[in-house]
Amino acid sequence: MSGPLKTVVLSVVMLGWLSGCAVVPQASVAPEGLLQVLGPFPGFSPVELPGDWAIEKNGELDVSQLQIMDMQGVPSLKVTNGADSFVIVRRTQAMMLATPFLSWSWNIEPPSASGYHPVRLVVGFYGGDPESPSRGSEPLRWLGSSLPPHDRALSLTWGESALQRGTLSPPPESDSRAAPRYSVRGGRENAGSWWLETVDLYDLYHRSWPKDDAGKTQIVFIGVAAAGERPPAPAYISGIVLSR
Repeated sequence: MSGPLKTVVLSVVMLGWLSGCAVVPQASVAPEGLLQVLGPFPGFSPVELPGDWAIEKNGELDVSQLQIMDMQGVPSLKVTNGADSFVIVRRTQAMMLATPFLSWSWNIEPPSASGYHPVRLVVGFYGGDPESPSRGSEPLRWLGSSLPPHDRALSLTWGESALQRGTLSPPPESDSRAAPRYSVRGGRENAGSWWLETVDLYDLYHRSWPKDDAGKTQIVFIGVAAAGERPPAPAYISGIVLSR
């Protein structure tokens, strides 16, 4: 991840919760070990987001860039990139080891430009980095970010080529806060159809940060990001589920 999108997703590394602040809504895992992150559910509106959702954007965001619609009979969130980067996430409260599997379906319109598709899924983590303090240990300042506090992030992408599937590009040593990129699927030949995906977040996290403590790692947000300064190429996202 680079440029404006990296700045959006990893805008700041938080240091703890502000004592006495209002409780921010978070989606929790159900007793059966499932967290339905995005249906999209009836009543979900990108214009008036539910309380446990957050959006971070550079510049203006047109309402047409986030739309609930039916795509080939599947209710989905249509995400269209534009001139400016943005990310929309649901705040979550889940231990990674307890619910390591993330599933979703997506239908990609191929981009006209080369490279990775501009729309991708993003996952934020907190607690595994041994250098990060506990959330309640020190006062926190939001520093202008609406994203949940996180010390790691992972980008789940659609690669330019189908041969890139399964490739994990780790963050450069020069920037330990950068988000690794995992190519879940790719190729123009696979565009235009619905694909059901499942990834093991523990496996990807451990491969990206082998020295972290996975037992302390929490999944603090799950969502969708769109890179700016790329020709529009919509993606349809449906059925994002976290499970054990």
